[in-house]
Amino acid sequence: MLGASYLTLVNYQCKQYLQGVSDSELQFKDGITFLKSTGNPYTGRAYSTVCGGECGFMSCALLHWRAEYQDGKLHGKFDAPISGVGDKHWFSPGDKTETHIYKNGIRVN
Repeated sequence: MLGASYLTLVNYQCKQYLQGVSDSELQFKDGITFLKSTGNPYTGRAYSTVCGGECGFMSCALLHWRAEYQDGKLHGKFDAPISGVGDKHWFSPGDKTETHIYKNGIRVN
């Protein structure tokens, strides 16, 4: 019973940390990010996990990046591992990240 409660708590915390859609639900074209299901430019939060979406109860354990979009462009925070963005680079919740701020698709810091 205690183990199941712990897994439920971890899953809830992961969902709160991720808040948004997986990059597997997005399409990137000509510098604009679209939601595949609607074909519209995406507004909201998105993330990329090592496993390519949610994978079990530890779905947010390994992230390539986490970002905010407005009208299909990066707008707000973009969190990446300090080692850089790439398939071999990742971070976990609670790790220090390199955070960049974007405004209308342009990096401002």
